[in-house]
Amino acid sequence: MNDIKTLRRFIIRKFSVTLILVGLAEYFLMIFINRIMLPIMTATYFPQLSGVKLLNIGNIIYLSFLCFLYLLSLLLHQLIPAASSIIMSLITASFNFLGVGSNSGGEIAELSAKSSVMLFLTLTAVMLLLLFPLLLGGVLFSGQVMREFHKLEEKRENERRDNERRRYLMISDIAHDLKTPMTTVSGYARALSDGVVKPGEQQEYLDSIREKAERMNDIVQMLFDYVRLDSEGFELVRKETDICELVRECISSCYQDIEDAGDEIDVDIPDSAIMLSVDRIQFGRVLTNLLTNAVKHNGKGTSIKVSVRRETDEARIYVADSGKIIDSELAGSLFDPFVMGDRSRSTGGGSGLGLSVAHKIVEMHGYKIKLVQAPEVARYELGGEYSKTFVIVARLLDV
Repeated sequence: MNDIKTLRRFIIRKFSVTLILVGLAEYFLMIFINRIMLPIMTATYFPQLSGVKLLNIGNIIYLSFLCFLYLLSLLLHQLIPAASSIIMSLITASFNFLGVGSNSGGEIAELSAKSSVMLFLTLTAVMLLLLFPLLLGGVLFSGQVMREFHKLEEKRENERRDNERRRYLMISDIAHDLKTPMTTVSGYARALSDGVVKPGEQQEYLDSIREKAERMNDIVQMLFDYVRLDSEGFELVRKETDICELVRECISSCYQDIEDAGDEIDVDIPDSAIMLSVDRIQFGRVLTNLLTNAVKHNGKGTSIKVSVRRETDEARIYVADSGKIIDSELAGSLFDPFVMGDRSRSTGGGSGLGLSVAHKIVEMHGYKIKLVQAPEVARYELGGEYSKTFVIVARLLDV
């Protein structure tokens, strides 16, 4: 959409500039023709027609047509004398439109065939001269527009290739994420099936199989959510929602995981309602993903803060933590699918799709989400211990 708007503005701007330049060129050419070329031409071919004024290109085309008719009448004079007389009468009558006496047609008739041809060719050259700025402007304008189209096509082709590359990378990452737990499940299941596991160790093997199976299910479910959000026909079911209450529900659902990880959470949510138009299920997934991300990708004892604030015509939701600052290169593409790659796998973290799903849902709502890290995070006054925060900015429903 942005590309289309940019192209539309480019075409309008270039067309306006081309129109102005062509208009100026036509204006100065017409002055040149009327004040220099026309007096010379009439003095040479029609000394008695000094009253002719070619005020615009239409008059030039009209006079060229009259000359062509005269040449035609000369050819038809011997074959069809009556036709020649009719054409000459038409020429005589037509010259009144050019401010010349009614006897001018007779003066045209007195010209030799050679002079008439020269006059016709001269008028044709003048007409082409006046048409030249129009033709040149059209060619230049078309060339500029075509180059812009080619740039847009090249950009889209690069985006397509980039998406294709990301798709292949995604498939590779999925295969990598699934391969390790599948190998573990297969190996443990085979050991249990062959009876090589001691009775006292069987529960440990079963617990590991269950854990790895849940891990694979999470990856598949997250991939399903990501693809579903991007599929044609998917629509949000938006309703008027108290975002404060929804945030409390999400914190409650994640509270046990936060405690199990040995983390602490600080909640700063106003008692008064802040109404937004959201899809409760999808937006709840955003908040849950952010909280889960804070737990999984930070060490034990991390401080987490969730804050909701009303600011003028916006609501701002903060999910902050005291964990390590994310590398700037990684932070720049944090919302891309599988951007964490081996880092998430090496730390036992998520699939790398959680933040991408959250970003997609927020954008589908027409809201914004961003990551802010120290030292910039200090301006939000969340607390000195917090090193980074995700900020969701949403327009209030009642403004």
